[in-house]
This record gives sequence, C-alpha cells and structure tokens, in this order.
Amino acid sequence: MGASLKVISPGILASIQDEGRRGYAGFGVPRSGAADPIALQIGNALVGNDPFVAAIEFRFLGPKVVVNKGRMRLGLAANATAELILAENGEKLSVSAWQTVVLNEGDVLAITSLSEGATGYLTIEGGLDLTPVLESCSTYARAKLGGVTGLPLQAGDVVDAIFDVPRDGMEKIVNSPPVLDSKIVRVMLGPQEDYFSEDEIKKFSCEAYKVSGDVDRMGIRMEGAELVPLPDKGSDLISDGLVPGSIQIPGSGQPIILFVDCQTIGGYPKIATVITADLPLLGQLLPGDSIRFEPVTLAQAQTALREQSSAIQCCVDSIADYFGEGVMDLKALYKTNLIGGVVDANYSGHFPGHLEGMSNETD
Repeated sequence: MGASLKVISPGILASIQDEGRRGYAGFGVPRSGAADPIALQIGNALVGNDPFVAAIEFRFLGPKVVVNKGRMRLGLAANATAELILAENGEKLSVSAWQTVVLNEGDVLAITSLSEGATGYLTIEGGLDLTPVLESCSTYARAKLGGVTGLPLQAGDVVDAIFDVPRDGMEKIVNSPPVLDSKIVRVMLGPQEDYFSEDEIKKFSCEAYKVSGDVDRMGIRMEGAELVPLPDKGSDLISDGLVPGSIQIPGSGQPIILFVDCQTIGGYPKIATVITADLPLLGQLLPGDSIRFEPVTLAQAQTALREQSSAIQCCVDSIADYFGEGVMDLKALYKTNLIGGVVDANYSGHFPGHLEGMSNETD
C-alpha cells in the first residue's frame, strides 16, 4: 500500500470517478464516470497516468486534504487555485491551476472554488489503490457502488495511492488548458422527435434555455420556452432506454438533460440527444448559464468527435516543466548563449567583437 490522503473537508460533491461502467445499462446500472472526461484525461496526463485513471472529482468547490502517510504528487486539473500549507513550518504556498505539486506527509492542500466552470479533478500520480466494482472505481452513490465507501467523499475518509513516493522529475503545468465554451450544445434529434411538431422542434433549436438550480450528476433541468407534444402523442410513453445526453420533455414542457448518473430507462419522450463530443460541456454548466441546442447530422457529430480528440492531444502536448514564479528556468538558461564576447581589462579600448584588434596590438 502506498501513500494516502485524508479528507479534511470534501468541498461540494467530491467523489472518485473514472471512465465509468460501460456495458451494464442492460442490467439497470448507470454509467456514472467523469462529469468532464476531457479535464480528467488532461489531469491524468499531467501526472503521467493513463487517460482514465480514477481521480477525485469535485463540483463547484474543491476539497481540503492532508497527506496522511508518505509523499505523493497531485495534479490540479481545474480552473481553480489551491493553497498548500507545509507541515514543516506552516508556510503557505500558492498552487496554480492545471499544475502538479508534491506533498509530504502532513502537508495540507485546500482547493478554492472554481473561477470558471463547475467541475475539476485532483489526479494522483500512479493512481488510487481501489477495488473496481463492475470494472470501474466510479462512485454511484444511489447504489453505493465504487469509490471509497460507495458514497461521495466525506470528512475523515482516507484515499490510498498506489505509489509510496512520487517519481523524480520537475513539476508540470498545462500551458494550453481546455477552453470552456458551453453556449451551444450540439444534438441529434430523436429518438422521439416525431412526438413534436416542426414548430416545436424549431422552438427547441432556436430558443435559449437557462440552467436551473436543480443540477446534479443525474440530470440538468432547463428553463425556457415550453415544448408541447402533439395532442395524439402526449407526454408519456412506454419506458425505453436512456443514455447520458438524452433530453426528455416531461409534462411541464421544460427539457431535462440526463447526465452521467442517469437512470437507464424512462417514460418521457426524448426530443434529442447530446452528441458525444459535447457531453463534457454538460459537466461544466452552472446554474444560470444560458445555452442553445443546435441539431447536427451523424456525420457532423463524428467530425466533432475527431476534432475533440485532436484538441485534447494539443492540451496534452502543451504540458511542460513548471518552475514556479520567481524560480530560474535552468533548462532555458542552458540553451541560451550567455557569452557575447570577451573583455580584457588591460585594454581599455577592447570590447566584444574586436578581438582581432587586440590580437594585432599584442603580436
């Protein structure tokens, strides 16, 4: 068993998440997993892990943790800063967004509220020492699956790491972190768009909707133009399959975007489904945010997914050594030509670039 973290304060909705449980919806088990898989992948790259190694996900406000045993390197994958309190002397240091930091036993890391977006990750070099449940360590609290106790992290929980000590090497920082732009969410219409008239579908795709205060990992309720189904169809149907990104229209006419912990079947018509490439945007939506739904074709959705993969790689490629403010970049220094010439103090008229003249005088 490696080093370990103890949770002093979990912040808001902190939990262990990875890629989620794929392939179990037929048994009624939700997918769960990262609310923003892009941030998770980049955060893991920051500490040298595989893309979907389990990490601590937090929403809106980060946790406060202390190294309970050993030493470990953490990566802060969020638009937030953190305060590191050293056990040795109580000194307080600032930790930037999208960087790594090594903590010794007794060091405390307190993450602030996010300055942008709703979801962040604390990745651990080497990963966490957890037992997968149905091939995933993701926490699904409603069934007490995964994580440390099957529930969101609580004060006093201890999270064990695989590594005893961090690998040698410089700290890292993401120089080009992902850009949050969630004003437009692309969707594919269906599978029950035939429950709505062309005018209602046009309303759905043209009107702006606001994220309500009722937001969690199960679903995101929207507020805006009421969508009314055709009279002969109504707002109910025989329950059928649901996936994260399904947009249900209940009797109120206000869309509900189902999210990563959503149920696997439901009885409201689904006017559209968020494309895979835009699912991470849902994890960064805040109450009060305004979005518009944009219908796209299957070919456009596939292109968007390829473009997203390239964008993630660009972020990963931007990871570089981080020396911190006021710290000399020795690598850059060694690559620089620091000698522009030689001056001989015995010759008052000698200056760089005129070595030839000095040579003639001394011949």
